[in-house]
Amino acid sequence: MSSTPSRINSQTPFSTDLGLKGSHALVTGGCGLIGKVVAHALLAAECCVSIVDITDDCPFDRQDANICFVKADITNAEQMDQAFAKAEQRFGPVEICVALASLDLSVLQQSESLADMDPKTWQRVFDVNANGTFMTCQRWLRSIRTAAWDPQKASRLRNVSLIIVGSESGRFGVRTMAAYAAGKSAVQQGLLRSLAEDAPRLYSAARVNAVAPGPVATERFEEERRRYGDEFYYRECQATVPPAKPIPPEDVAMTILFLASQRYSGSVHGQLIPIDAGKTGNLVWTKEELAERPKPGDGVN
Repeated sequence: MSSTPSRINSQTPFSTDLGLKGSHALVTGGCGLIGKVVAHALLAAECCVSIVDITDDCPFDRQDANICFVKADITNAEQMDQAFAKAEQRFGPVEICVALASLDLSVLQQSESLADMDPKTWQRVFDVNANGTFMTCQRWLRSIRTAAWDPQKASRLRNVSLIIVGSESGRFGVRTMAAYAAGKSAVQQGLLRSLAEDAPRLYSAARVNAVAPGPVATERFEEERRRYGDEFYYRECQATVPPAKPIPPEDVAMTILFLASQRYSGSVHGQLIPIDAGKTGNLVWTKEELAERPKPGDGVN
């Protein structure tokens, strides 16, 4: 069941309104460095916003009538079920779901080679970034399916969309943290493509898309720049990025608003949108590394 979105014709004035007012959006990881910007953007678009995060340190006014904060671990199915139930009790069915929560690359201990990686690290990253995202998406689908079979709720559904937050790492890989790259690739490729076929069977107007941000200019990224210096900054966001700068978090939030809006992106479905300023890949060798690279005959194949 679904309502047909209004169409623009020559007799209808064009509106630039996103049409998100009153829609219920849920953001996992909504207290994080990017998540809080996304949540603020949704609030600015007059959504009712449920914020799900593992931390109690929520930068929002919990007394705000348009905010529902729920502490939950995305890897715990019971906690996620309870989080959605609380959000649904407050604002109704979750129409817009932003699956953003994950272990960030900057908090993971990296290794010089996959040969040296602790298998427990691989398992932990997949548990959070892949399995946690799966459980978020699954619970959103259940929320939409339940609402779709209730004529009263179905008639009020608008902007039914899921946005998975992936990463450029899922496109280009990360030599020193393959688990992160593989986990992001799993959700922004295999999971996305599967959900794109699945979701409209439960509700015909449901849309599923993903975004893949490049290095985002958060406070943590600036700390890393100070810690690791100009070479780090050059490798991350200059060597293969035409504008030679990181991505403002607001750019990520605005793209998510676009994808959330049925009025603006009603025909965008099953797509992965890079938000990386045209990044063409990773810098593989610096001149110094290339000079020190083992050659055939040095005892290393």
